[in-house]
Amino acid sequence: MIMGEETGLQRARFQGSLLGLAVGDALGMPVEGARASYIRDRMGRVRDFVDAPWRLLKAGQWTDDTKMMLCHARSIARCGRFDPEDTAREFIAWFESNDWRGIGGATYESIQRLAGGVSPLESGMKGEMAAGNGAAMRIAPIALLDGLDLKKLREDCRAAAVMTHDNPDAVAGAQAVAYAVARAARGDLASHDLIRDTAAFIGQCAVTDRLYMASRFLDAGMDIEEALARLGTSGYVVETVASAFFSFLRTPGDFEETVSRAVGGGFDADTTGAVAGALSGAYNGLDAIPVRWRQGVEAGDEILDLAARIFALAS
Repeated sequence: MIMGEETGLQRARFQGSLLGLAVGDALGMPVEGARASYIRDRMGRVRDFVDAPWRLLKAGQWTDDTKMMLCHARSIARCGRFDPEDTAREFIAWFESNDWRGIGGATYESIQRLAGGVSPLESGMKGEMAAGNGAAMRIAPIALLDGLDLKKLREDCRAAAVMTHDNPDAVAGAQAVAYAVARAARGDLASHDLIRDTAAFIGQCAVTDRLYMASRFLDAGMDIEEALARLGTSGYVVETVASAFFSFLRTPGDFEETVSRAVGGGFDADTTGAVAGALSGAYNGLDAIPVRWRQGVEAGDEILDLAARIFALAS
């Protein structure tokens, strides 16, 4: 691992986070929408990339989660900062490529508004239907960039989230994931304090309530399949954040176990896997990701390069 000067940042953690996100996404891609019981009965543990011909995707390819993470990462690498206007152009270019790979409804409508000239500050869907995980799933590049300035991290996360999901829970969920990834990338994350510290950072909200539920389940030693069923693994950001945190904190030192168990929860499996992968990758570093996944995930070289460029900016 390479240390950033006087910061404690490590390039391997940055690369582990972004590649870990893509790996978790790709691992969960073929089982997105499936029940946990179906995954268990048909596949057992999800430990390898699998083709999904019904989605026109091959083993190791990922979904819109990583597509949008790359939009953030490319813009940050080019601009040297988070720039909502430039990020909007990345989102529009992706949208116009028609390579959507499971784009959510709030994101679809919001990018249409961006393409029509609406400001990134006003483009996001509002209301209860905007409480999805579309911002939390893609936020890791901003977490890595702003990790040493938590005030800026909070502000940039809000600005990034409301581009597509202008909802308090969606914003809080993105901030929660970003805070945890930032602390992991800085190397000062204490797993036993993570939920308490994250709750303090984002404040009282539905995301906090579900995170404390995850904490109680961890303290009780609850089986992960039961815990994820109770916490939820739908596209509701409150469920995604809690289930991803639980998956990580149950096995904080084991990337493969964390991500495999996370996607085994089913339903929005690719996003639970992506968020858990970003957390575990930042905490454990690139070398903790199994070689078969590092070599088999789509666009791995580009992802590692972008993570290295963000590391240079941050450090």
